[in-house]
Amino acid sequence: MRKGAYIARKGYARMEDMRPGLLGAAISCLSGPDFPEALRLWLEACLRSDNLTILACAPDAAPRCLYSHAQSRAVHAGFESTYCTGLYLLDPFHTLDRKAAPSGVYHLQDVAPDHFHKSEYYTQYYQKTGIVDEMVYLVRIGSAYSVHLCLGRDESSGVAFSAEHRVKAALLTPVIQALAMQHWSDLEIHGHEREVDRASLFWARLKEGEGITLTPRQAQTALLILRGHSSESIATILGVSPQTVKVFRRQIYARCAISSQAELFSLMMPVLLRLS
Repeated sequence: MRKGAYIARKGYARMEDMRPGLLGAAISCLSGPDFPEALRLWLEACLRSDNLTILACAPDAAPRCLYSHAQSRAVHAGFESTYCTGLYLLDPFHTLDRKAAPSGVYHLQDVAPDHFHKSEYYTQYYQKTGIVDEMVYLVRIGSAYSVHLCLGRDESSGVAFSAEHRVKAALLTPVIQALAMQHWSDLEIHGHEREVDRASLFWARLKEGEGITLTPRQAQTALLILRGHSSESIATILGVSPQTVKVFRRQIYARCAISSQAELFSLMMPVLLRLS
């Protein structure tokens, strides 16, 4: 069966599934202050999302929140004070953006590190948001910045996005991209503080505040550990053997006078939060 016929059979190509009334309302709000809310209502109707967070992401700068809405208060409880001040450096979608991934929709399970759910970032922050699944529309607005439309399923529904909703999300991508590029094409970002490479700044602050000096490879390994990569995954990224990664890990723990990933996170969390 042809892909188009399959999609039509599943009902994704039907006009009523595009919620034309809500889409029209969003289009009519373009360039106005009500657009993000109108866009949320349309996306929520199409994809049954529980929450939406819209971020502007510029190179070497902290994310700027353009809009947020959630039924559960836990979703954004520590967002401004924790995530936006430095913890975003551990976010798999932020990492994806910094790797210059093309515009498109990305699902959490496809971009998260192999040990993401075992990471301290997940257990100490992400899990507490109540989010059980996430899809992000990454829209590149020229070379200056990108806009992330983060759709989540949280404890409000308690279920992940279905395969059908993921297919539908992909089909909506050209529409989302066109709307986002139209609305945020002239976003003012010059007033948003820009800094040198914030990962490098992090290691400089670690040395200044804690007196801990790591080699570039050790620093890169520590950040990958915090993001939720296993030794095998880190070895692939760095182009070394898993045994070498284990040596790096032991060296990091020795220099930091710690013995676990939890202690590594606890040590570096205050430094991350001081980046802004």
